[in-house]
Amino acid sequence: MKDARELFTWTDEQHQLADRLLDALDGGERAMQIEALLDSLGSFILVTYPREPLSCGLIQFLAVLGIDGEVGRMRTAKNYSFTLAGVVYCVRVLGLEKLLPMRQRDEQRRRPTEVYRDT
Repeated sequence: MKDARELFTWTDEQHQLADRLLDALDGGERAMQIEALLDSLGSFILVTYPREPLSCGLIQFLAVLGIDGEVGRMRTAKNYSFTLAGVVYCVRVLGLEKLLPMRQRDEQRRRPTEVYRDT
């Protein structure tokens, strides 16, 4: 039986971003750490999901979350759906932060009429 670390699907970009994250966590500035974390997580979230089951790291992670280690089988839906809902919420928040960083949100709060008048 193979170790889960050997079975996990990584892209070259994800490996590079994970290395960058580890380097940033070893002593970088907080802003650099946050950026490296968002880039690394974004590489798992903002991807084109292939048709082949379990060929994507995020899907593999969610599948492992569905395993109940105490009984050695899959969790029932009522015991897994709240976990999955929490992951979906976190993925949405992280995706939003990656696509529209907080430092740019103040610019987005301007009314469309103000933007139109300024151009």
